[in-house]
Amino acid sequence: MNSLTFKFENHGQHQALIVHGDVDVNSFPMFSAILQSLSETGSAVLHVDLREVTSFNSPAMGALVMLATQSRARGGALHLLCHAEGAVAPMLQRARLERIFTMNLLPPD
Repeated sequence: MNSLTFKFENHGQHQALIVHGDVDVNSFPMFSAILQSLSETGSAVLHVDLREVTSFNSPAMGALVMLATQSRARGGALHLLCHAEGAVAPMLQRARLERIFTMNLLPPD
């Protein structure tokens, strides 16, 4: 089992969250709480780096949609960074969620 770790970065008007590990049934409550903390920073523009996420579930997608909705309500946006063939991007693309937030896709290593 892979653990879930987070790192926050403050870039002035932009807040960034870097996520490493598995987002699964066991770690989802922590993932959701961390996203809520990111939302509560008040920054309009939020960045979430999911390149190092090794598994991702449907509730995690819902949490990202909620974060994007909250950011838009403040006149901002949510930007995701993920690998094109990683655990996250294919799920978000199948659900057509790239309409809700900006997805920056990186090629495989």
